[in-house]
Amino acid sequence: MSKQGYIARYFNIVRKLSQQKYCSFENLERFLEREFEMLQINDDTLEFNFSKRTLQRDIKEIRNVLGIDIMYSRSQKGYYIIQDDYSSDLFLKTLEEINSFSALKLTNSLESIVYLEKRKPKRAEFLPDIVQAIQRKKKIEFHYQKFGEEKETLRKVSPIAIREHNNRWYLIADDKGTVKNFGLERMNKVKILSDKIDDNIEFNYDDKYKFAFGIIVPTDEKPEKIVLSVTKKQAEYLQSLPLHESQEVIETKNNEVLIGLELFLTDDFISEILAMSRTVTIIEPKKLKDKVKSILKETLEKYE
Repeated sequence: MSKQGYIARYFNIVRKLSQQKYCSFENLERFLEREFEMLQINDDTLEFNFSKRTLQRDIKEIRNVLGIDIMYSRSQKGYYIIQDDYSSDLFLKTLEEINSFSALKLTNSLESIVYLEKRKPKRAEFLPDIVQAIQRKKKIEFHYQKFGEEKETLRKVSPIAIREHNNRWYLIADDKGTVKNFGLERMNKVKILSDKIDDNIEFNYDDKYKFAFGIIVPTDEKPEKIVLSVTKKQAEYLQSLPLHESQEVIETKNNEVLIGLELFLTDDFISEILAMSRTVTIIEPKKLKDKVKSILKETLEKYE
C-alpha cells in the first residue's frame, strides 16, 4: 500500500476508536475494510491486508506520528484511546474532523467528486505538532507576529486545545497564567519542548466560549441579549446553520422572523451582521444598532 494509504488507515483507526470505545479487532477490521473500498475506487490494484500484527505496528506509528496512545482491554475485549484531561470528547471530535479532512486530502480517491476549498489557511502544517504536544502534555515554543506588528516575539506556552473558525485554525494555550488564542497563520518555527505543561491550568471550554460568536472573548464585557428581524428566506439559512447555539426563534410574522441570541458584541459578530445587512434589522440592543449604523454611515461616505 502507498504511504498515503497507510496514513489514511491511521486516521481511520483513530476515528473509529474516538467513536466507539472498546472496539474489538473484528469490528475495527470490518470498519477499515469498508473505508478501504473507497481507496479502491481509483486504484483497483490495491489489496486489503489487515491482521493483529499489522494493527500492532499501526498502534506504534499512531503513537509516533499523532502522539495518541491506543491500548487493549482484556476485560472489555476491545481497543481504546487513553483519555486524560486534555483528550476529552471535544478534543477527540476536533481531532476527528482534522483526520477526516486529512484522509480525504491524502488519499486523493475522491478528488473528482469532492472539491475542497482552495483558499486554505496558512500554517496548517503546524497542526500535527500541536496535536501531538497536547496529547503528550508538552509545552511548545514558537515565534509569533501579531497583526499590525512588524517584529515576531518568542512564545513558550502550555497548549490546551485547538479551534477552527472561519477557515482559520487557532491554538488555545496558557501563556504565563493567562489563557490566550494564537492564530496559526501568525505562528512560525513551532517546536515541541521537553517541558511538561503546568498541572494547575484551569480551563473549561464551554464556560469560556459559551457566549462567543467566534474566537474573541472579551475580558471586561458581559454578553448581550440580541434580537434580530430577518427575512423569511434568511431565517431558513439561519435555521440550517445557526449563528450561535443560543439562537432561537422568538416570533414569526408575515414577512419577517424575530430571532434571539445571547452573545458578546465582538467585531467578528458585527462583521457577520454587516454581511447580512440587506436581510437583517437589529431590534436590540441599542448599542449594537448604533455601532452598525455608524459603520454603514462611514462606509457610505467613502463612495460619495
